[in-house]
Amino acid sequence: MDSSPKPLVTRIQEKLAASRFFTFSALLHVVLVIMGGSVVLFKQYVEPPDFVSEGGGLVTGEVSVQPPTEQPPDMTEQAFTPEQPSITAPALDSITTMGANSSFTMAAPPPVRTLATNANAAMTNVSANLSKGVATGLPASMAGRAGGQRATVAAKAGGKEKSEKAVMAGLRWLKQNQNEDGSWSKTQHKPAMTGLAILCFLGHGELPESPEFGPTVKKGIDWLLARGTEFEGRMSLTKEGWGGHHGVYEHGIATYALSEYYTMTKDERVAELLKLAVGHIVTGQAPDGGWHYSFAKKPDSDTSVSGWQIQALKAAHLSGLGIPGVDEALDKAMVNLKRVQTPNGNFHYTKPGDRGEYPGLVGVGVLCTYFWKQDRGDKVVRQGIDFMLDRKHGDLDYKGDNSDLYAWYYNTQAALMYGGSAWTKWNRMFQDQVADNQSPDGSWPPVLAKGAHGAALLQKADDEGPIYRTTLCVLMLEVFYRYMPTTKG
Repeated sequence: MDSSPKPLVTRIQEKLAASRFFTFSALLHVVLVIMGGSVVLFKQYVEPPDFVSEGGGLVTGEVSVQPPTEQPPDMTEQAFTPEQPSITAPALDSITTMGANSSFTMAAPPPVRTLATNANAAMTNVSANLSKGVATGLPASMAGRAGGQRATVAAKAGGKEKSEKAVMAGLRWLKQNQNEDGSWSKTQHKPAMTGLAILCFLGHGELPESPEFGPTVKKGIDWLLARGTEFEGRMSLTKEGWGGHHGVYEHGIATYALSEYYTMTKDERVAELLKLAVGHIVTGQAPDGGWHYSFAKKPDSDTSVSGWQIQALKAAHLSGLGIPGVDEALDKAMVNLKRVQTPNGNFHYTKPGDRGEYPGLVGVGVLCTYFWKQDRGDKVVRQGIDFMLDRKHGDLDYKGDNSDLYAWYYNTQAALMYGGSAWTKWNRMFQDQVADNQSPDGSWPPVLAKGAHGAALLQKADDEGPIYRTTLCVLMLEVFYRYMPTTKG
């Protein structure tokens, strides 16, 4: 064997061959380490944030962060508008957080809560407009109720400052004499007394958001809403029927108040009940076009009962709800009014000539005809006005035998709608008599009339009589702005 040392080049080549696998492994690990570090660095700077919008586009401004579902943010402050006061727990049904700006999902509130929120928003807007004198959304005939317009409209129509003071005193008396449950009267006829009182406040532009009378109106409406809902739209509030002899009266008056209230507020809580209540009037109309002391379809309808149903239907027509049958029922009612009118212009109870020449219903016929036909040249209206203003019926005297507040209530509105010398004459007779005979406490005292319509209530000195007289007198003194004369043209 050759033992001479190997050349240097040969020895290096042998060692490199022996270590090639180690070298490759080392190089591979170095490369992997470098690549791993590059991935970490690249991920750190270019990976998009986890709150990018689902649309994948450029995100500008604030971004919506998806919060943990078990800890939704407190949205209470966002749910209130600036003009709304803080509301305590008992009133939380009228609050919703659906208007807040967030991307997380919240369960929808119950329907009643949503309706109440919409209603509150509508009432807030209308109340603010009325207080500023802007009658936004109201029919033209009701626009005079706006606070800033009342004085101007009243002055143009011949209203006196003392009459408006009497109205305010009467409203304050009604406020003080409201029951805790929101109704008026501690004996009977609560739906009618409550409806008449609410009509007084609405006639003055007062709504649940009004500063002085708001709680009064809200409680009254809530009472009618609760009772009417309980009895499926029968506002006379009995499970057995229509509340006795005067049930249809009461139903018409309460429905009248609900119709005006909805027109002024668009309170959706009331819409369905109002449709039911008006539906009872429509289906209860007699074949002759009028109504009776019950909703039985009998011949020879009663003009006095019919008057309140017509007023309620006209108010329902103005509501904009488009309740089926309303316009058709009013058309038929005009036929009945012609049926009971005599050639001299007077209107009678069930047929021409009954009860002699009692003039207490002429205003019913004239007002209700004008309310719907809105035509002062109509023969029914013209003849009725002539009869109403005939001097042989005497001047008005609150303390005299001819004092008939029920008739005056209709006559006052009828004369204003007709206008001209008819209104000038009637205004001269009625306004001072009503305004000057108010009691110091804001109510109106018993009258001495004999045989006047509703004489029992007019002369009663107990709980119900003062409410009845006060509401009729307030409504008369609000005539200058409550409903303004309009024509179809």
